[in-house]
Amino acid sequence: MRPPKEKQLSADDHPLAAWFLGPKGEHSEIWSSLFGYIFQDYVYWRRNYFPQDPIVVNRMRRREHEPWFDYMTSNLDNVLNDLKAHFPFYSPRYIAHMLSEQTMPGVLGYFAGMLYNPNNVTDEAAPVTVRLELEVGRMISEMIGYDAGESWAHITSGGTVANIEALWVARMAQFVPLIVQEYCQREKIALPLKTADRRQHDIRRLTPHHLLHLPPNRAIKLIKFLGRHLINELHQSPENTFKKINEHIHNSRFNPGRRGYFAIQQAIGLVPRLYVSTTAHYSIAKAVNILGYGEDHVIPVPITPQFRMDTAALREMLFSQDKESYTVAVIGVMGTTEEGAVDPIHRIQTLRKELEKEKNRSFWLHADAAWGGYVRSLFCGHEALDEQAAPRADESVAGHMDILKMREETELPVSDPGEETLEETIRWEDSEVIRSFLNMPHADSVTIDPHKMGYIPYPAGIIAFKNGLVTELITHKAQYISDIEEGIKNIDDHSHIHAIGPYILEGSKPGAAAAACWLSHKTIPLKTHGHGKIVRTNLLNAQKLNHYLRNHSRMFSLIEAEIHDFQKYSNNVARPFTFHPLYTPDTNIVCFIASPVKGSGAQPAIDILPLEELNRLNQNIYQHLTISGADIGYKPPYGQPYFVSRTRFERDQYAYDSLRPLLQSFGIDETSYNRDGLFVLRSTVMNPFYYLSEKEGKNYLLDFVKFLHLTTRMAINKLYLNKADQV
Repeated sequence: MRPPKEKQLSADDHPLAAWFLGPKGEHSEIWSSLFGYIFQDYVYWRRNYFPQDPIVVNRMRRREHEPWFDYMTSNLDNVLNDLKAHFPFYSPRYIAHMLSEQTMPGVLGYFAGMLYNPNNVTDEAAPVTVRLELEVGRMISEMIGYDAGESWAHITSGGTVANIEALWVARMAQFVPLIVQEYCQREKIALPLKTADRRQHDIRRLTPHHLLHLPPNRAIKLIKFLGRHLINELHQSPENTFKKINEHIHNSRFNPGRRGYFAIQQAIGLVPRLYVSTTAHYSIAKAVNILGYGEDHVIPVPITPQFRMDTAALREMLFSQDKESYTVAVIGVMGTTEEGAVDPIHRIQTLRKELEKEKNRSFWLHADAAWGGYVRSLFCGHEALDEQAAPRADESVAGHMDILKMREETELPVSDPGEETLEETIRWEDSEVIRSFLNMPHADSVTIDPHKMGYIPYPAGIIAFKNGLVTELITHKAQYISDIEEGIKNIDDHSHIHAIGPYILEGSKPGAAAAACWLSHKTIPLKTHGHGKIVRTNLLNAQKLNHYLRNHSRMFSLIEAEIHDFQKYSNNVARPFTFHPLYTPDTNIVCFIASPVKGSGAQPAIDILPLEELNRLNQNIYQHLTISGADIGYKPPYGQPYFVSRTRFERDQYAYDSLRPLLQSFGIDETSYNRDGLFVLRSTVMNPFYYLSEKEGKNYLLDFVKFLHLTTRMAINKLYLNKADQV
């Protein structure tokens, strides 16, 4: 008998507001009911697993426990009281760090999994949640655009471990050709191999430089290719072939896991080079530190004024790379931590093809999409995109713009009666971001964080590999958790993965995270009409905040009129100022600076301040829009109307030349920038309830700008009063 067909919900059956508890706990009744349902179901499971077992804690003993329960409850009350000082991540007023609501299925799944406390290091300790984690990996792989049957993805504790694991696997894959060459030289086997330029050679005759620059997919499959050659062409027995190859891999002097990277580098005589934009997450420095490459061998690639990798500069670096060096990887960041900027993956991929053809060199391409990865859900399940394969989708970007125009009939209050509506501004200004996400499947590995824009409880990161055969290169046998052996077991170009622990960096890991991701992604599909709705409202509202800030000078007199009744500020003259977004957001992070201006109007001139004073002004604003750890207990968060975060652009990460147009617009010279850096205000817009709140008469983003105006007004007046006192 066939199981009943699963009901598929239509796009209209996915109501965004139902997925969250709500700013006022509006869905508390259903949440409370489902939490109770989960717990009672769990207790029922305990009571009925071995029904014949005795009741150990009888009623008399339970009554004796009441004093301890009173003591424990008192301490619980202390914890609950302390937690009241927690930041209101759930609120539309919180526009600071990468934190927001969590989806209801994500929380319920985590709670259910937590009760059973599975350890996903092995299916012997997590018979259910290991299966769920593997399925989550397939869900994420499909969203990326990978073939879910050929790829491999699993949950990590976060983006840092995911990035380290990506480079750990890339390192092993890169040395596979040297391992195979060593085997062929020892066994006198003439194995034909196509190098990056697609010309065929006897692998024994190639240099380390050729072998280290093979296309990653070809390097990963090379051991299987060797096995097929030995079995099918040289008619060796499969059992003996696998045994000899696996023994060789284990003992090879080019196995970095066994011999250590330093010994291999000495043997090949080449210097590693890893290319990543200057906006890269600090986990990349940790990764190269741990893997032995050394932070000095990370080559920072300059950025454009949009804070994206400058691929022209990358091209120059790669094409002029000296023959004593080799390329470890190129990392494209899809959603930088500080700005949310998206590096042009499509241009990096084009550059890789060009490099293969002209220089006979390829490289591992890793996409660090810890922040922006879920934006890819916008491109899944859309009829225009479903008509063609992802690698070709970039050829007709114009045909896919409709899903990203995100129209809203919201008008921006402005002083000019003929001003355009916000509807005309909410769209990506060019196709670069779209092309980057459409070409995401070209990356050999991708980092994505469910506990960020996936709205899943911590900890939950994801690392996905395009080719699941990488698992055979990194297997670590542990007899007490798995029977999986190291090395290759067949000559198929398919991965048969049914475990997690033998292939990962981490050991014990919570199965609750897998249950959370699975239930959330199952009930809120990773498609344009599912999770894409959350992403769409994020992008839309970030553009909206950007528009409010950019047009603040036009609203200046209107906002001043609203706050003139604040008598305690009336003694000070309101000096004109405005806010300067530093770029048009690629995703949903808005960075901006406040500064005084000369006069008023649509685009007033900046009143140049010394950098030290400009930084002090913005730091003062930030202090009124946050609560530090030292303030907890003295300045309660519920007395704070809005929250923002901040960052500082410094020369070690952002060279003056990369930011020259921006810095010069504020009159900042290179000497002062190199000394002080630039203090920047930062807002992460990810609350899903801004538009519903507007329908109820509360425009949080506009009110935030008004509060920001009032705060800046005080800071500006304080700055000029201090300057007057000094005179």
